[in-house]
Amino acid sequence: MEIVDGPAAVSMDENAFPVLTEDQVRCVSDYGSTESLEGGRVLYSRGATDFDCFLVLDGVIDVYQEGRPGDSPADRTVAVLAEGQFTGELSLLHRNKSLVQAVTRDDCTVVRLRPAQLRTLMANEPELAQLVLRAFMQRRLRYLRMGLGTVLLAGPPDSGDMLRIRGFLNRIDYPVRQLDPAEDEAVEMLRDYDVRADARWPIVICRPGSYMQNPTISEVAECLGLRERLDDLGTVDVAVVGAGPSGLAAAVYAASEGLSTVVVEGMAPGGQAGTSSMIENYLGFPLGISGHDLATRAQVQAVKFGARIALPYTVEELHCDRTPYVLRMSDGEELSARTVIVATGAHYRRLDLPELPRFEGNGIHYAATALEGSCCQDEEVFVVGGANSAGQAAVFLSQVAAHVRMLVRGPALSRSMSRYLSTRIEASAKISVHTRSEVVELRGSGHLQSVRWRDDSTGESLETPSTNAFLMLGAVPNTAWLTGCLETDDKGFIRVGGDVADTSAYPDGSRPTGLESSVPGVFAVGDVRSGSVKRVASSVGEGSVVVAAVHQALERG
Repeated sequence: MEIVDGPAAVSMDENAFPVLTEDQVRCVSDYGSTESLEGGRVLYSRGATDFDCFLVLDGVIDVYQEGRPGDSPADRTVAVLAEGQFTGELSLLHRNKSLVQAVTRDDCTVVRLRPAQLRTLMANEPELAQLVLRAFMQRRLRYLRMGLGTVLLAGPPDSGDMLRIRGFLNRIDYPVRQLDPAEDEAVEMLRDYDVRADARWPIVICRPGSYMQNPTISEVAECLGLRERLDDLGTVDVAVVGAGPSGLAAAVYAASEGLSTVVVEGMAPGGQAGTSSMIENYLGFPLGISGHDLATRAQVQAVKFGARIALPYTVEELHCDRTPYVLRMSDGEELSARTVIVATGAHYRRLDLPELPRFEGNGIHYAATALEGSCCQDEEVFVVGGANSAGQAAVFLSQVAAHVRMLVRGPALSRSMSRYLSTRIEASAKISVHTRSEVVELRGSGHLQSVRWRDDSTGESLETPSTNAFLMLGAVPNTAWLTGCLETDDKGFIRVGGDVADTSAYPDGSRPTGLESSVPGVFAVGDVRSGSVKRVASSVGEGSVVVAAVHQALERG
């Protein structure tokens, strides 16, 4: 579809900007309110976080991007919406800042849908839900390609803090333009934003007239309008801690069954699986799917049913001695919930080397995504570990690096590694596997420059020039915040069901259900659970089945 308006021609993808049928318009009208609006009315501005969806019954709505001085309205036009078309994109569902502005061109008749009304429509009308979600996702991709709402990120490209902030923005699919302050073009642009020469890198510019110097992830999220206000939520039915596969699955099923659900995540949706470049053995995806894409789809699905995703929030403590339970965040905010699902997963074990901290983010990585891969072009890199995550990283990095050395402490690749991965690794001329080998020292000035490693079977030590090493060693549960609250095994993983020894918190001699912990109404799913098999599919399964037990806990009161 192409709508020509004066000097500008706006190309409109019919998947992104569909025209509803008369029956569909009538159906939508039943969920909203019909209003007459005067011409020139701003329905919502760029940067708004509390805005509605509008279906055009009569008239035209212009959708604009932010312009430069001297731009005409035609220059700024992103879309022209006429009868049967509707406003909005994923920012509306996620309660994020709008990337565009919507203005009535002339007198209009519209159906206004508040976000809650839109979610009710999507829950009750599956055909319309698919149409709206497809349109919102396509528009988001279109706006990203256009660079709308782009964050400017400036600093030395190999800086650990640059990777930290860029990694967060990439994982939440937020448009970002990276600037190297050593380049003339960047210097001129930063001067236009009044960035001082002595500023602390990296610089983040997310709104005109101000900039942040080496901000925290929370500060970046606040600037972008991503932070959900927890103190406005009251007491929810279910609080899910962690937005990995198990947490997102729990959110989808809990919200779809009518439970008020909030997911609290410390970084970005996806968890450890979200950093996987390709998952090839997940049911239903014969061509494979990246962990990032899987997490993005799951997040949209959870939001579609009304779940709220609160990020980035780090939970510091669970008050489990009273109900409703209270989750206290690192910034002091609190969330009250009748039940809690712990889905915080695990992190990779760190090497016991005194110099490790100064190289983390400066050559030492715990994820292998396209962002980290861009640092490894045509050089030799190390992957330390022998399980699935290490294998996926090695295969992915072999596409960009000159060579990948895998260091495995055991006599062979882990027996838990999927056969398709080990076969691919063995067949690759760009990957060499060194068994019974370990890193003994990291060397470099500021940034990693070489890795000294030892072959324990021969005792030989070698030093190999490399500026990037990926550590994917074992699993350490993210349960430090639960100390003194839930029963764990000797490695810190949460015991559930029949494995719980102390059931004194349960009345009348009852015991915890399958995924219930030592505290009634508090559950553990996914990698954080004692005895879990550390697979995406099993984590998703646990996240879905735990909701039946949540209902039982809510009925118990």
